[in-house]
Amino acid sequence: MAVVVDAQTEGLRQLERAERLLEVGTGPRSRRTPVHKSLEQLFGEARARSQSYASAFASAPRLLQTPQAQRLERDVADFTLVAPQTAAAKPSTDVDQPSLSLQEFFSSRHERVIVETVEESYRDCLRSCERHSFDRLHGDWEEAKAQFLGNLQRLGQGSAVLALCSDGAAVPAVAAVPPPQDAAIIDALLGETMGPPLVQRIAQLSSTSSPSFQPELTECWNIVSHELKMTLGGVTSGAIGYLQMRFFEEVKAFVYNHLDAHLGGIPDAWSLVKAHGRLKFQTSTFPSNATHVWYAAFVAARAGLTELLLELPQRAAPTSEQCPMLRGVCSLMAKRLQAADPSQPAALAGAQVDSADLLRADVEESSGFHDVLVSLLLGRGFAFGRLPEGTVEDWLWYRLHLVHLLGQDDDQSPEFKQQLEKLRYQAASLGPSHFDPVDGDAPGVASTAMQTLNSVKALLLTAQFGRAVQQLQVQDRSLRAVALHLALVLRRSGTLEALSVLEPALDVSAFVCDYASNFACRDQLQYFRALDAAERVKALQRLLLSGVGAGDELLGYIDPNGRHRPGLLERTLQEEGTGDQAEFVELCARAGRQACEQGQYREAIRLLHLGRCHSEVLQVLCRCLRLPIWREQDSQGEAMNLAQDIQRFFDIYERNLDRYALSSQVWAIARKLYAARMFHSFCDRGQPEAALDVFDREQLLALGSDSLEASEEIWAEYPRIVSDYIRVLSHAARGAMPTYALQERLRQLQCFLARYNRLVLDQETHAALAKLALCC
Repeated sequence: MAVVVDAQTEGLRQLERAERLLEVGTGPRSRRTPVHKSLEQLFGEARARSQSYASAFASAPRLLQTPQAQRLERDVADFTLVAPQTAAAKPSTDVDQPSLSLQEFFSSRHERVIVETVEESYRDCLRSCERHSFDRLHGDWEEAKAQFLGNLQRLGQGSAVLALCSDGAAVPAVAAVPPPQDAAIIDALLGETMGPPLVQRIAQLSSTSSPSFQPELTECWNIVSHELKMTLGGVTSGAIGYLQMRFFEEVKAFVYNHLDAHLGGIPDAWSLVKAHGRLKFQTSTFPSNATHVWYAAFVAARAGLTELLLELPQRAAPTSEQCPMLRGVCSLMAKRLQAADPSQPAALAGAQVDSADLLRADVEESSGFHDVLVSLLLGRGFAFGRLPEGTVEDWLWYRLHLVHLLGQDDDQSPEFKQQLEKLRYQAASLGPSHFDPVDGDAPGVASTAMQTLNSVKALLLTAQFGRAVQQLQVQDRSLRAVALHLALVLRRSGTLEALSVLEPALDVSAFVCDYASNFACRDQLQYFRALDAAERVKALQRLLLSGVGAGDELLGYIDPNGRHRPGLLERTLQEEGTGDQAEFVELCARAGRQACEQGQYREAIRLLHLGRCHSEVLQVLCRCLRLPIWREQDSQGEAMNLAQDIQRFFDIYERNLDRYALSSQVWAIARKLYAARMFHSFCDRGQPEAALDVFDREQLLALGSDSLEASEEIWAEYPRIVSDYIRVLSHAARGAMPTYALQERLRQLQCFLARYNRLVLDQETHAALAKLALCC
């Protein structure tokens, strides 16, 4: 509740209090300081002025005073002035004590002001920091939301999620900046011959587009470079070659990184295998038993060392004599490697070993490394849990050899395709967690399955390029560009076509269009260069019908006379030599017809005009003029934009009837429908005089004519024209038109309706006509 204080009473009370304070002192009146005397003089003047101004400010409310004035008033009320005292007689230094000296009082006030100023500055800093943090978080959120909603908008204009997230507001189009590597890679693919040097350069450019995954992307490109073949057998052979090469690189890296390897000079393959065996088995005498020998054979086979396999019985002597089947197994394994990779040196003639000998060796000798080689030669499965330090790559190498063995003579055989499809299914069904295992013993360790590209490598090694590209897209946003580069290289090399017998080929054209849709129109045209001619035409049509492609920037500007200034699309086609003006005209004509079929009439009018299909433009204009959109209240914005385009192109075609060679009959129908639309528009906007002027000038009903020749389109408009005309006459009956003129118009209308009784009017129009006849 507010407290009302009498200003005059309060002022007198304060003056009396100040007088009492001045009389307080410890010494005689003659010892008063000049300050006391000055205050007495001020007190006397204040009392005189307060009496003269009391009446003027007696009614002033306390609420009119500012906070500073109120605070100053409280300080004056608490002001105390006494004579100086000795230090021994000083009471408490609290500012509220009435015994402070003048110097002590102002010192205390000075300290309080400084403390309050510092505290207020601190609060201001906190508020400023809070506002800055809020603005920054809000800006980041708006940017992320705009990007997310932009992606939803590209997925579908009528998306319920888009409508929910946008809160009814227009979602701005977000145009990202394309990576600079994309243009360089597309130029290289278009201008150079496909080969290992080109693939290597593209791999280097592509890997730099995602620095966080760069080492693994280098491995992915290495896999793809081995598999760029035109046949299924060539693809599996390339995967085997990569796995063998990678294993040998790991063996060399393991040996070179140990100080106990004891290698001198340039070591050969056997020196590296021996050093690797010594470090693995922690022995200085390798090979010293049968297990060592079979391990050396496995390493040589796994690394694709054909020559070492043939020489191993002599190199591992005399320990190799403990393995009677070593020579035969190594010889067969060397032939198997040479069959999988024709670039390997041919296997020399060795011991002849048949299946019975391999089965007997399988029974007589037992070792994980021996068993995996014998099982591979026999073409049967092997449980890699029995193999020490067996990896997924070992399993893939083994299974690919089994598959390639079936397609050695014919990679189109049903058995080969069946086994390859089985391997592909197993690799895809394992899931990413199988290739990136989580340490289950460590509590709180999060899964790292999606942090590496091991699952992508497994898909690439099993010739599942489509799935690998899709996983790259969803795994990380920075990998989308790499997925595009892989798809373009695989398509250019013909590898995707070779796999079409197993699965539908990856739709590279759709992938390119979807990827390019994130960028502006100018940048999208650069990506379309990587497509074939037919695909490029379809991509350009989709761009023109996307809602943002039919603008002046892409198509060019159409002046009021109908002339066209080339836009970005036409200039790009001419500059790059991928098309000319005739192709541009044909493209616009096709896109315009498709737009008309899809109900995109604004785009259809513009595209058909640029496609030089002027008669079709008139047909689209007539269709637009008969749309029910003009009577719907929820589509005023769209109807307004369409009305502007209709008026614009009607003006253009009216000036160029002879130039465009338009049919007089078609133009008459279009003209009549356009006039009817203008008449209805003036009626809806409450402008009867303008509506009546259009009605008379265009002779919408031809009331004074004895015969009426009209097409079915015009006949369909007559009922509404009659209804709006009666509305205009009803308005004129209120005094806007002379009675004789109104009666004449009404008589002509009645004669018209009697002559053409096929016109069916609604009940409301009949009632309005009867009421109008009674009034006249």
